[in-house]
This record gives sequence, structure tokens and C-alpha cells, in this order.
Amino acid sequence: MKPISSLINGGTKKSPRYAVHFDDGMTIIIQTVSGKLEYENMLSVGLDSYFLKKGKWPKGKNLDQRVELCREFIQKNIKNNRYRSKLKDEPEG
Repeated sequence: MKPISSLINGGTKKSPRYAVHFDDGMTIIIQTVSGKLEYENMLSVGLDSYFLKKGKWPKGKNLDQRVELCREFIQKNIKNNRYRSKLKDEPEG
């Protein structure tokens, strides 16, 4: 279980949303809330995914570990300027 790629998945400049893909077929969606990266959602992708092999979603310590790996992976990629996608500004309101 290690992150293999990530991408910006919508959001705005102040609160971008990221998708982090793991080598076991799981994808974790992370949303920026008040400057902190918070878990939002999870997907199972592929025939060899964790969900299809185990018959359950990661939870508890496994989910916490994945979310922490996501945060580290995203922070490393932000530092290395990997996310160059243009995001919309916050709506005025």
C-alpha cells in the first residue's frame, strides 16, 4: 500500500481537492478545509483492488494510515510544484 500518483481534482485556489491513487487500486479524495488536508471520500478502481480482494473498505488504522500517506504525498508534490492545474477563484458572496 503506497501512493503511486495524485492529481488536482477540482476545488478552488483556496481549497483545492486532490485524488491520490494507491498501488492496490484504492483512490482517496482529500479536500482542503481551512488550510488542512481532510479525508473526503474513497474509490475502488481495477480488478485487483483492495476492496475486491478483501470484500471490505479500509477503515480504522488502515484508513488513518492511508490518509496520512496522502497528506505526505500531496505536501511533497506541492513543494515540488507538481500541481499546475488552473483552479477557479472563490466565488464572491
